[in-house]
Amino acid sequence: MDFHQRHYVRRWKGFQLIAGDGSTVSLPASPGIKKHFGVYSENENGAKSCLAQLFMLFDINTKTVLASRISEMKNSERTLFKDCLNNLAVDKAIFILDRGFGYFNIFKRLIEQKSDFCIRVSSSNSTFAKQVMNNPSEDFITEWQPSLREKRTCAEHGQDCEPIKVRVSKIKLTTGEIELLISSLEPKHISLADINQLYTLRWGIEEGFKKLKPKMKLEQFGSRKPEGINQEFEAHIFMMNLVALLGITAQDTIEKNMDKRRYDYIFNWQNAFRFVRNSLIELVMGSKLKTIIKRLIEQISKTVVAVKPTRSFPRIKVRQNKSRLHQAYK
Repeated sequence: MDFHQRHYVRRWKGFQLIAGDGSTVSLPASPGIKKHFGVYSENENGAKSCLAQLFMLFDINTKTVLASRISEMKNSERTLFKDCLNNLAVDKAIFILDRGFGYFNIFKRLIEQKSDFCIRVSSSNSTFAKQVMNNPSEDFITEWQPSLREKRTCAEHGQDCEPIKVRVSKIKLTTGEIELLISSLEPKHISLADINQLYTLRWGIEEGFKKLKPKMKLEQFGSRKPEGINQEFEAHIFMMNLVALLGITAQDTIEKNMDKRRYDYIFNWQNAFRFVRNSLIELVMGSKLKTIIKRLIEQISKTVVAVKPTRSFPRIKVRQNKSRLHQAYK
């Protein structure tokens, strides 16, 4: 039985959950990088800074990166998302996206490829969103008639301008704010409470970026060339997925050992990353591979953390250093 057959059975109501989101990363301001990625800003002293746009499609169930991009800032998250969709093979998946993707042409693209979705929409971006917010119902199916601007955008992307049928769900947050979610999910199978839970699961990709950037120190690039930046980014994604796959296997042991505990337990990602990083050369060399993998799984299964879903903390804005770039020794 292969990995997908064994572990993708832990789907959400039979669906593979794929969250998509973007971020930015600071780059060394070398001549080659400035030429390739461009200069994002220049301070009063004339010091130039470079940024790159990141994008990931993240499997919520397995914590693996299914597709990723690092690109110039001129390419938006939506552009990179559509690029990732071109070569992505999925089976019965729901795409979970935040309000940065709540545009008619994005919904149209997902419907065209017969993909399910749950996307937050901002009423400030769409006439349709304003209209449905005025509807007193909190959960209903309706037709989205594109505006003139939305029709022009569809034409620019080679899409037809026909209306689409969508489900509108309104979730009241603890702050009193109403969260507007647009989905393709049938009410007879997925309730309003399910929709609320589903969108909450999107937080997994935020944790993914937290692992990639501060925990794995992505911004401490050693290269000063665009090719090297791309290679280092891909190496970080490979490492994230390697830790996730070994962690999933270790999770079987953890669940057996902790089945009578009050809380559910998962493997400690930071420790798992350290174990894998320290054994990476052995893994690449391929000598005694099964022994090394078995050792890593045993190590990972012994360092666990409790999952307490009811805990809630305010988000603390981390004060950024003037420069997060540190030339690593090569």
